[in-house]
Amino acid sequence: MSAAAQLSASVADEVARRIANPWSVPRPPRPSEELAPAGVRAVGIDVVDVARLETLVARRGDRLVARLLTPAERALCAGTSAGYRLNCIAGRLAAKEAVRKTLTGYGTRAGWHDVEITRGGSGEPLPLLTGRAQEAFRMAGLTALHLSITHEAGVAVAVALAS
Repeated sequence: MSAAAQLSASVADEVARRIANPWSVPRPPRPSEELAPAGVRAVGIDVVDVARLETLVARRGDRLVARLLTPAERALCAGTSAGYRLNCIAGRLAAKEAVRKTLTGYGTRAGWHDVEITRGGSGEPLPLLTGRAQEAFRMAGLTALHLSITHEAGVAVAVALAS
């Protein structure tokens, strides 16, 4: 069979496949895990409404904050004003949840104290994993976590990238 005939047969097969199921789109072949060890492997994002958090903290008190944040995180968020404290807590909660989302599917769900958000030398947020979070990170074969937190218009948003 000539090259033109092979191409014509291939095109005819593709047209017939698309007529039979017009919504199907052929997927490109996926590279194997062994060929792509680097790069982003998981993304987590979370948003916390500061006003809603304020209502919850007013209703449940410091017991709620102690359940969600480690002692080091609570000390970090103990600022001079209630607004600073709430924004700090909201940012830490969003960051913890974003990190936990990157670990979903790798073992038991990490608890709130299994992910601690600390500060680096330049003030950047750094996730510290212990317990179930550390085990999930290891099981997933991840090597790095990158984290960003922002506060704007009454919300705290965090994005975590795992590679």
